[in-house]
Amino acid sequence: MYNPLLYTFVTAIDCGSFAKAAEALYISPTAVMKQVNALEQHLNLKLTERTPAGIRPTEAGAMIYRDAKFLMDYSKKSISNAHAAAHAKDNTFCVGTSLLNPAKPFMDLWYRVNHAFPSYKLHLVPFEDNHEGILAEIEQLGKKFDFLIGVCDSREWLSRCHFLPLGCYHKMVAVSREHRLAEKSVSA
Repeated sequence: MYNPLLYTFVTAIDCGSFAKAAEALYISPTAVMKQVNALEQHLNLKLTERTPAGIRPTEAGAMIYRDAKFLMDYSKKSISNAHAAAHAKDNTFCVGTSLLNPAKPFMDLWYRVNHAFPSYKLHLVPFEDNHEGILAEIEQLGKKFDFLIGVCDSREWLSRCHFLPLGCYHKMVAVSREHRLAEKSVSA
């Protein structure tokens, strides 16, 4: 979404030399120098001062550097938001599952009711099964997955998310507080 020469320029300034930028970009130092020269020519500005110790930005280069960093960050955010918008109407739910917390109880329930929700799909997402890991996984609700299957036997679990009963499986589903399903009530 921005001129790729800006990325090369920013990398060269961050690294302090064309040689180090070349290593970071996996291209030759000559290619880095040519790209920075092409950007300077395109903008009709001298952006770098070259010394035996490396490079540093000119006053104009410092302005371009600062704004280029902003443009690159803004571009990443824009692309991320566009991906989120593209998938906003996606009816695929990601279900967390593991060896100690298998999704089978949820899948059994899903197979009984999925005919009523033909546009919805499930995607199983594996997660690690250790005490420290499970708390970190709970923090990923709404990001990595929409549901987390597991035994609810921890006050930490209860303090971090809402639970919805799955029936008489003695298991619960954890749903992020921000998730659209956490706002709905479930009738038995």
